[in-house]
Amino acid sequence: MALVSRPSEARDASFTYVMRSLLLLLLIVQGNQCLRDVRLRVPVAVRSGESLPLSCDFTLEHELLYSVKFYKGDTELYRFVPQESPPTRVFPLDGVSVDISRSNSSTVTLTHVNRHMTGFYQCEVSADAPFFHTGIQKTHVTITEEPWALPAVMTEKSRYNMGEKIRANCTSQGGYPPANLTWYINGQKVLHTPTVAVLYHTVQGARTEDPETAVLRLEVEATPLLFPDGRLRLRCEAAQFSLYQRIAQLDLLEDTPRLAPVLGPTATHHEANAGMTICLDSNILLFLATLCANALMLTECLKR
Repeated sequence: MALVSRPSEARDASFTYVMRSLLLLLLIVQGNQCLRDVRLRVPVAVRSGESLPLSCDFTLEHELLYSVKFYKGDTELYRFVPQESPPTRVFPLDGVSVDISRSNSSTVTLTHVNRHMTGFYQCEVSADAPFFHTGIQKTHVTITEEPWALPAVMTEKSRYNMGEKIRANCTSQGGYPPANLTWYINGQKVLHTPTVAVLYHTVQGARTEDPETAVLRLEVEATPLLFPDGRLRLRCEAAQFSLYQRIAQLDLLEDTPRLAPVLGPTATHHEANAGMTICLDSNILLFLATLCANALMLTECLKR
């Protein structure tokens, strides 16, 4: 007896075949139309008061651009949509000023930045219909303020005996973020080891809004190796990224004990006094003898 397929089963098989074919075609088309290589280019750090350019690079293949958006944190600050008129749109944000003349489809320029604009920035690129492929990239930017004063190096004293502990502080007042401090001894960078202590910390100003002061402490034992010519050159470098770099240095001296002069034997105080006494007694005796002799001569003359 021959089996005869039912009409409904044949229709189901045909429908499944058509759907699979459409799905395969969709995947092929989607593979040829894509958004890739989205990258946000920004400087790692910018000085306060300068401009901050944010550039969003991307590649679109067989697709049209729908929009490019820039964010500070999660808040949108600039948008470019080529189908709209005008294509650019700026969103007001406290402390943020956009220079439209230096902004376009892939770049936005912020002016007169300050340290409160430090944080994460991101760009979002979307391709047009029907797929609206979207790529997002974000990165961190620091807005710096230079320290108020040059770095300063302080020690307990300027001369050290071998074996003594050298204790030094390097400070950099103010600035945002606090300066990164580095010690150098005789031109060689000093790292924290079991025998050398290099300790970094910050001190908060009197008010919460005041910038911090950076402090780097150094403790190391004075050894002949550190004083090759009886002198140790201590240098501290303060830096903020590649935007700020200042140094302070101080020379420490080896406190060499004075050698006593090599002399021959000398008379003691008692021996010197004894000698003076002997000389004094001899002179008295000589005087008395002379006096006696004169008296005898005078007596003989009177007898005559």
